[in-house]
Amino acid sequence: MNGENALARGEGSAGVSVQSDGPVAVVRLSNPPVNALTAQMRAALIQSFKEIDADPHYKAVVIVGEGGSLCGGSDTTSPAAEEDAPSLSELCRFIETFQKPVVASIHGATIGAGVALAMAAHFRVMGRAARVSLPDITLGLVPGGGATQRLPRLVGADMALDLLLSGRAIDAVQAEKIGLIDQVAQARAGEAALGFTHRLVTEGAGPRPTAEAMQGLSDPQSYMQELAKRRQQVAPSKLDAPGQIIDCVEAALLMPFEVGLGREETARRDCLNSPQYAALLHASYAERRAARPVGFDAAAGQPVSKLAVIGTGTIAMGVAVVALDRGIPVVMLGSDADELVLAHQRVETVYKQALQRGKISADDFDKRLGLFQTTLDLKLITDCTLVLEATVGGPAQRARVLIRLEEFMPPDAVLATIADRGFSQMAQALGEPERFLGLHFFAPVQLNRVAELVRFDSTKMPALATAHGFLRRLGITPVTVTARDGLAANVVQEAGWFAVDMMLLMGARPAQIDKALRDYGFSVGPCFAMDALGLAHLSGAVAQHLAGLGRQGRSAGQGFYDYPEGQQPDDRACAALLDQLRHAGGVPKTDFSDADIVERYILAQANAGARLLEAGAVQHPVDIDVLMMVAKGYPRWHGGPMKSADLIAPLQAHKKLQSFAIAAPDIWEPAGLWRNLIKNGDRFEDLNKL
Repeated sequence: MNGENALARGEGSAGVSVQSDGPVAVVRLSNPPVNALTAQMRAALIQSFKEIDADPHYKAVVIVGEGGSLCGGSDTTSPAAEEDAPSLSELCRFIETFQKPVVASIHGATIGAGVALAMAAHFRVMGRAARVSLPDITLGLVPGGGATQRLPRLVGADMALDLLLSGRAIDAVQAEKIGLIDQVAQARAGEAALGFTHRLVTEGAGPRPTAEAMQGLSDPQSYMQELAKRRQQVAPSKLDAPGQIIDCVEAALLMPFEVGLGREETARRDCLNSPQYAALLHASYAERRAARPVGFDAAAGQPVSKLAVIGTGTIAMGVAVVALDRGIPVVMLGSDADELVLAHQRVETVYKQALQRGKISADDFDKRLGLFQTTLDLKLITDCTLVLEATVGGPAQRARVLIRLEEFMPPDAVLATIADRGFSQMAQALGEPERFLGLHFFAPVQLNRVAELVRFDSTKMPALATAHGFLRRLGITPVTVTARDGLAANVVQEAGWFAVDMMLLMGARPAQIDKALRDYGFSVGPCFAMDALGLAHLSGAVAQHLAGLGRQGRSAGQGFYDYPEGQQPDDRACAALLDQLRHAGGVPKTDFSDADIVERYILAQANAGARLLEAGAVQHPVDIDVLMMVAKGYPRWHGGPMKSADLIAPLQAHKKLQSFAIAAPDIWEPAGLWRNLIKNGDRFEDLNKL
């Protein structure tokens, strides 16, 4: 028959081909780079299985993937609420009900749709180096393809919810231990899976539908207890998806399989239509987009073979540890021998704790400490590729340090500063300003994986490329910005704080503002955060007034809040002082709703971002969003201030800003960029494509 001959020759369409290995049909997926399951591939898979079913020569099927994985996910990074037919769920159900045994060969990074496909197969063989994950939760989504129904049937509620709610990846050994797979391949996964399938044929084994698996549902009482525990854990979350996932896993126990599939599809559709998904998808895109080199070729740089860090402060120590973690030798210079002894002890303590927690081995401990050196001798920086000035002081003091460093650096090394202002003064003092740039890290560096790569007028491409590659090697997203005092993240954050200052003067209370913004999604309210920083360090009128009264912040026991020992922070004393200040200034009191507070805060930040874009300090709105989400705690499921403004819509945002600007034009007077967006029918999102 023609179908049999085509299969035997390995012909196929839409990235699916079938080859014959005796009585086993080998179905190959090939859709570089990750074998994403397009609608065409799903249709081609079903057609191939129908032809295999019609051919009595074939007794079993093995599904394998070409390239890096069985399947690296869905057909697009922006799945539609309604999938083109056949849907992933329909494909998986078709394979699960197939009348010949189906084996999935899992290798590489198999995620999302690939895991759903593997679970729909009757048996699973996984390569030792492979990893599987269901990361839909990171985009605010419920996994599709029946994942929430099959996974708990195989592994139980505890492990299913652990994987579904975290999106974390597990390796083959873990997957076998929890019952997700049948065999760990000792060599190539495809060869092992083919051998496994031939044994099934020899033994006369039939299909084993996952929908009929009961091992994970065998203890309903424990299952329900686990659901209750997880509901309690996710209750504080602002995301809808965690609760939806738990409901779907509950349906796996309480409802017939087909009904559970319908519950999953409804939940996924609801999430796909939500603003949270739009914002989280934007956040994922933004991190990739912001990391691209801007105006230079990343290949023009050189690898950093050795790093010099000048200073022993928090940022200096954080950069040193992250570099050591990546195997980069670090020499740290200080002005005092005792200071350097303490620095070495701090690094040693970091790795002792990591060793005790099992995060590193004894060999790793020795290797990392062996890469770290402290010294007072500037001659030890003569073989460093990058020298990072991380001292504390004003521009004039930093300039003197940089001039001294330049004397000892190799001619092709890069000189960087962590400063956030005074760049012209520092650059003008140098003999070779073309290799000078800024690296603005955010504490704690080990956790805060974004940095501003600061370009000065004099900075040349090789220096930028070297620093960009260095940050990427550290696992830090480099956002390229043009030098200006305050840089980008601080300017946008401070705009929000100025808005808070003004709202306090107009009648809002610190606790009210903090609660509104925590409810919006910030982990800490701005008044509490400013108290922690210290009000004397802020330039807002209210903050300065309170600092002048001795209410300098949390360290002083009083700021926007009083901090009585053993009790919750209390804003009543501050509120009374603000009432007096308002009355003395003749400022009428304004009653703010929580929505009013949130809009004034996020639009102040978005307006500051628009001004930065107009000035050319940043190139794209996503740069601002990434910095604010990663460095400043802007809720990821809102996508950053620029994305939040898009969700309001530029026309509405402009109108609101105009109304707010009556009270404080320096904060809320709309940047001209808003009018350009409105005139062209654009959003900030459209500027990211330029």
